[in-house]
Amino acid sequence: MAKSLGGGFPIGAFWVREKFASVLSEGTHASTFGGTPLACAVALKIFEVIERENLAENARSLGEFFLRELRKMQQQFPKVLKVVRGLGLMIGIEFQPQFNAADVVNQLHQRGLLTVPAGNSVIRLLPALNLSRNEAEEGLRIIERLIVELAR
Repeated sequence: MAKSLGGGFPIGAFWVREKFASVLSEGTHASTFGGTPLACAVALKIFEVIERENLAENARSLGEFFLRELRKMQQQFPKVLKVVRGLGLMIGIEFQPQFNAADVVNQLHQRGLLTVPAGNSVIRLLPALNLSRNEAEEGLRIIERLIVELAR
């Protein structure tokens, strides 16, 4: 949460359910980057941009697009892709066990698509909230080309 709140600027944050709110009182939880006036000003500006550019809706609609297209690939190449899951623009692509996530990530990096592994067989897509439809389609083409090669 803090990473997106600061848009890359260091700020600390956490979220707690109301039923646990009384566990911590003021001053009982510290953060190196929490609550500085500059960090809070940055966070307020981030919220402005998110609202002005409708980035929450962009994340929802492009996330649905990614999931739909990746699940088509999963159906077409079940010997390569095991599961596709996600929420918004946080997408997890689980490969069959014989495909190492770090190797898949390296191959995608060589093709110009940045992603990260999440364990041995899952790669994560975590694009920026202002990702365009054209950029999403380009990323999907890169992923699909690699999946076709892995299926051979």
